[in-house]
Amino acid sequence: MDRLESLGTALSQITMYDIKSMYNQAKNVVLNVSEMEAKVREATNDEPWGASSTLMQEIAQGTFNFQNFNEIMPCIYGRFMEKEAKQWRQIYKALQLLEYLVKNGSERVVDDARSHVATIKMLRNFYYIDDKGKDQGLNGQYPFI
Repeated sequence: MDRLESLGTALSQITMYDIKSMYNQAKNVVLNVSEMEAKVREATNDEPWGASSTLMQEIAQGTFNFQNFNEIMPCIYGRFMEKEAKQWRQIYKALQLLEYLVKNGSERVVDDARSHVATIKMLRNFYYIDDKGKDQGLNGQYPFI
């Protein structure tokens, strides 16, 4: 009976965040997503809070490795191109991550961002009015775009 009680206690302590985290981990395994790509996805998720500085630093360190760099940067640009306007938070967080990587990552990040400047400039015209009438596109106002 103790096992059932401990299992019941453990299950009662699982939060919706835990369930979502487990779901994302399973989805990454099924879709064969690399560790770095999973970290970029986590940093640019749709949650109302920003990515942790530890996570951003791990991604920045990953840009110094050629293979990781080639997984990180396309994932960031994919966030810009593959998302609908209603997923504005992921686009905004991808911009924040790119800014962090320009400042703290490999020098190749700067070169790569320059070669994708058309994609980044496209975000100048980004707008999204949410259900409450708030223009969420204003959040993405970056002076370097």
